[in-house]
Amino acid sequence: MKTFTGPQPGRSGGVAAPTPATVPHVTERVIVDEVGIRTEDGDHSFGWPWPEIQHVSVSALPPEEHKFLYFEVTHVSGEFMEVGETVDGFRAAVQDIAARAGRAAPDLDALRASDPMVEIWPG
Repeated sequence: MKTFTGPQPGRSGGVAAPTPATVPHVTERVIVDEVGIRTEDGDHSFGWPWPEIQHVSVSALPPEEHKFLYFEVTHVSGEFMEVGETVDGFRAAVQDIAARAGRAAPDLDALRASDPMVEIWPG
């Protein structure tokens, strides 16, 4: 056990300035491919294959002047994941999911928080 013994010869007794830490910037992104839907964030990945995806819906959260878009992926078990518009690839993912379902992609800019969720998967 280390104990404080008071000032040491040759030391000023002051507190050293902290050294800046380098924190890597990791960007979360969403990937839609022939396997399914997943998010990746650095070394981590989470998602489900198409046969296990029950449905995908897109919606907007209030307030209207600062709405936040997201889509919800529901697994057959009832679990779900939400992917927000700040995730890289969000808009392309919505278009790709709708296209895979044979649906027209919703106009995300026209989507209002008061609108019901728009289902984009399955077809």
